[in-house]
Amino acid sequence: MDEILLKAKKYIENLTIDSAVNLPADIVRASDRFFTWDHEKRSIAKDPYLFDYSYYNGVVFEGLFDIFEQTKDKKIFSYVKEYLDALLTENEEPELIFERAGYVDDHGADCYKTANLLVRMGKYEKRYLKVAERLYRDLTDPTHRNRKGRVNRLEYCDTDMGGNYWHLWSNSVPKYKLWLDGLYMIQPFLASYAKEISDRQEMERIQKRLDWVSTELLSSSGLYYHAGNSAFDVCPYFWLRAMGWYGMAMVDVMPLLPKSYLPARKKALDLFVLGMLRYQHSNGMWTNLVDLPISDANRLETSGTSMMVYTILKGVRLGYLNAQYREKAVLAFRSMVTEKLTDIGLQDIYFKASANGFDNYQNPQDYLTDEGKGVGPFIMAYSEMLLLKSR
Repeated sequence: MDEILLKAKKYIENLTIDSAVNLPADIVRASDRFFTWDHEKRSIAKDPYLFDYSYYNGVVFEGLFDIFEQTKDKKIFSYVKEYLDALLTENEEPELIFERAGYVDDHGADCYKTANLLVRMGKYEKRYLKVAERLYRDLTDPTHRNRKGRVNRLEYCDTDMGGNYWHLWSNSVPKYKLWLDGLYMIQPFLASYAKEISDRQEMERIQKRLDWVSTELLSSSGLYYHAGNSAFDVCPYFWLRAMGWYGMAMVDVMPLLPKSYLPARKKALDLFVLGMLRYQHSNGMWTNLVDLPISDANRLETSGTSMMVYTILKGVRLGYLNAQYREKAVLAFRSMVTEKLTDIGLQDIYFKASANGFDNYQNPQDYLTDEGKGVGPFIMAYSEMLLLKSR
């Protein structure tokens, strides 16, 4: 296993802290430069900074921060700090520079993933919490209008969906309001900041949101639908990365919730993992569409497998899951490193899939290398493997 971890470590460091091109401040401050994992890239003609403050950059940097919290590697800390600082004003009361993070006001749930990193960095520098405070208010205060005049808590939450936020915000109602990835983008941030300020009411809302998803989007197969409006109105695909986001949302939120909430969360987490393990392949990985066989269009997929490794290892480490699941996750990580991590990079990361009612889940050309939505979770999975080794 040491050889596996060393190979993963070298890959992560060469892509990030030792990279000659992935320089956070230079990239964020330029309109024509991108991180090499940013396959979506920015639309220079329309809004050159649209995706600097993006969830896939957020998961890459939060994964690095996970490693820093174990190793106290100052080079990693400086790298993460450089990224966040490039997005913020240098005022005494810092704010996001909206020319570089412009979509945070009205794009949707994706905009709030990186806010969790601000809260976590706030342990080291309090000024990051000032920015997180404003983003928290944008989401939670029913009397507050954001910079675009929107009251997010009233306009983009549905009480009949457990109080969950819509994934996409716009002037029109999306076909499916709640996506599993949107749950991950918002709830860990809300839980982190709610714990910071002892907001018990928000903790209760988070519990209700997770309860709704754990029952309403669960299918008879034990898998969870990618998106839906109710148990009877769902996007009819079992997409690996969507379920991976859901698993990570649970294990990231659970340590922050009041202990009295944990029995329900542990039950939901165990149900989720058991359902996923039924579809795990012999090498430990999962296919992009979990319930369909391996093919060139439905490959063993790296981003969602990384998420499952992270979910299971963290769940076991914190005592939420039975220790017997641990080896299933270790097998998956080993296979990813030996089979998917090559001299070219981390392969077979699916680009993106829609939850708007049509099938774009099986396009061979959409399997990419070093794509941020897979790189970030892979780094997070590696961080859990390091913790396992240190025990």
